[in-house]
Amino acid sequence: MTSSAATFVVLGLVTRRPGSGYDIAAFADRSVRHFWPISRSQLYTELSRLEELGWASGTAVLQDRYPTKRVYEATPAGLAALRQWLDSAPRQHRQRMQDPVVLRTFLGPHMSRDRLADQLRAHREQAETLRAELSDVVDHLDAKGPVGPHRFGRATARYGILQAEATIAWTQEVQAMLDAEPDPETG
Repeated sequence: MTSSAATFVVLGLVTRRPGSGYDIAAFADRSVRHFWPISRSQLYTELSRLEELGWASGTAVLQDRYPTKRVYEATPAGLAALRQWLDSAPRQHRQRMQDPVVLRTFLGPHMSRDRLADQLRAHREQAETLRAELSDVVDHLDAKGPVGPHRFGRATARYGILQAEATIAWTQEVQAMLDAEPDPETG
């Protein structure tokens, strides 16, 4: 059975924070979703795959008022598989970007200038919101001190901040370009 990157994302989450599928999905939403989104259905599929591979074990936990839940933790074989995957060279590929606002900007001569400006503004606001969210994550992790496993989470949050800042700068640059040209609709 071939394992995808998603398998190792979920395995990594389980090694960082064992728990139920719900708990692991919540952890993914607070962490890896910023750079490696994974749907809940895919996460649950991968948890089953991890059990089949012997890389995680799930234990049924009875609950008083709720259905029985399954709590997952990595096995020694899972930790070894994760380490082997992490130590292997990542497949090098050109980073693909599919951003509808970038595409619409490329096709900008065929759309309303005001509509493009509105889309750029919304795109910039989303990036500013993301930057603020990730800055809060960095501040929270900085409070834990400069040493410890949290510093790797901080490093990935900083990557997201820098990406958001690049998006903000790009939208400002394109908006300045639009502002510098005469509007073809008004002359």
